[in-house]
Amino acid sequence: MKPIKKFLALCLLLFGIPFSTVMIWEIINPKTAPKDKNDAVAALIILTIPSTVMGGWLSWSLVQQNKREEALLVESEQKRIGLVFLELAENNSGSITVLQLARNAEISTPEAKQYLDEKAKELSADFEVNEDGNISYRFSL
Repeated sequence: MKPIKKFLALCLLLFGIPFSTVMIWEIINPKTAPKDKNDAVAALIILTIPSTVMGGWLSWSLVQQNKREEALLVESEQKRIGLVFLELAENNSGSITVLQLARNAEISTPEAKQYLDEKAKELSADFEVNEDGNISYRFSL
């Protein structure tokens, strides 16, 4: 459906904008005969303005649709990471490292660290440092 919408929007805009410009030029041109001016006004009102408006509306709706789809993707990804987080917390008695979350959620370590930092603030987690210097986030269950 998107390709059809894109094609229609493009066609309507490519028709409406240039021809609207030509019709407006005909209307404001002092050398244009009055009958031609009337014809230009009719063409502008009947053909070019509606096609430009419809093309613009289709383009706007495509942009809005893309924004909604992107928001849904981000939301579903956050839910997926949240489920991985809960599973790790449950399986490891509330202790999670950045690398565990990154590996299990298949995200980058900076993303995992940011997620764990946010969860630590939200859930008042404690931090543990092992002998290798790795930080574990300790969430109370």
